[in-house]
Amino acid sequence: MSWKPTSNRSRACFWGCFSSPSGRGINFPLLFSNAPAILSMAVLVIFIKGAVLWVIGRAFKLKGRDHWLFALGLAQAGEFGFVMVGFSVTQSVITPGVGDTLLLVIALSMLITPLLFITYDLISRSMKDAAVTHAPDKIDEEGPVIIAGIGRFGQIVNRLVQASGFKTVVLDNNMDTIQLMRRFGFKGFYGDPTRSDILHAAGLETARVLVVTLDDQEAAIKLVQVARKARPDLHIVARAYDRSHTYKLYQAGANDIVRELFDSSLRAGRYVLENIGLSEFEAAEAEKVFYHHDREAVKELAALWKPDVPASQNEAYVARARELQKDLETAFLAQAEERDKG
Repeated sequence: MSWKPTSNRSRACFWGCFSSPSGRGINFPLLFSNAPAILSMAVLVIFIKGAVLWVIGRAFKLKGRDHWLFALGLAQAGEFGFVMVGFSVTQSVITPGVGDTLLLVIALSMLITPLLFITYDLISRSMKDAAVTHAPDKIDEEGPVIIAGIGRFGQIVNRLVQASGFKTVVLDNNMDTIQLMRRFGFKGFYGDPTRSDILHAAGLETARVLVVTLDDQEAAIKLVQVARKARPDLHIVARAYDRSHTYKLYQAGANDIVRELFDSSLRAGRYVLENIGLSEFEAAEAEKVFYHHDREAVKELAALWKPDVPASQNEAYVARARELQKDLETAFLAQAEERDKG
């Protein structure tokens, strides 16, 4: 049976979202007199519909932000509800009083919709999309050098060692990095290097050197601890982000620690000296003095550094740092005197 709006009441319901079955606008007296009950019904409609949508989203394997957006974005009553209420009143399926109440519930649920999107925005900010997980590769090679982390830093180490004729076993927990490496002809294995089973599969028992170049500072420290516990005799070379990270890696058991910008900064400083009056030899000697002094200084300061005390408030650390700085100045003064004599 086809239906046509045959009265002003039904036509008003069809064309105006906020029309009541009697053709009038929203029944505000009814809203004000029954606000708690009507608002509760609107919230209940949103809750029930949102729960149903959540289940449907789960059935269709929606995840993360998409799942929340699907459930919250469609939880309100739709505009077609106005049409259905008007039609039901016209056909005497429900009374005008019930129709007015239902219209208020529908309208309020739609007015609450912006709050639902604000809720979604807050949830999505604190949510990260689930990363695609891959099973670790089966490691079928061994070599004297294990390199954990094959970013810009690890790539150079790997190329130098391989070009010198030594085999490496490269591990990284970033599949994109491993695949990019393979495109350029370098073999690597996907897996979390901090896992003991992955390390042992890579040949930890027979390796001579472990190179730790992970971007995650805490993961790097954990890897050094795991490797040192399993192999007290293993030589561990680690990349550090800064001095604090250097001290943590020393305490974890790393043998040689390279601050990621230290060597490049020294080279830049040498170029500066060469262009303000020193010869290449003199600038290289200054670089060498600074390098060896800083290397020994870091070892001494690492023994005094305390992770739970800021360096500026560690009296022993500050005092020794000042002494070491004076020693450096003395070393450079002696070098300058030698240069003047020559």
